[in-house]
Amino acid sequence: MAVKQEPVPGYYYINLTGQLIKVKALLYVESTLARVVVEYLDGKILNIRLDEWNWLDLSVYSEWLETRNLETELEYEV
Repeated sequence: MAVKQEPVPGYYYINLTGQLIKVKALLYVESTLARVVVEYLDGKILNIRLDEWNWLDLSVYSEWLETRNLETELEYEV
C-alpha cells in the first residue's frame, strides 16, 4: 500500500529503492493541484499527474534520515 505524502516544493523524498526525489514545482489547473514536477539526482525531470504521485511509496527524506540515525544510535547503545 502506498504512503501518501503531500508534495512540497523544495523537499526531498526517498522511495523504496533509495532514490532521492526533489519536488521542483506544483502545477495547478483551475486552482486545483494537477501535476507535480520532480527531479531525480541524475538530473532527470518528470512532470507527473497527482494520482501518480499519490501511488509512489515515499518518505520525506529528513524524517527517513532521522529514523535511520535513531536506529543506528540504538544499535550502538547495547
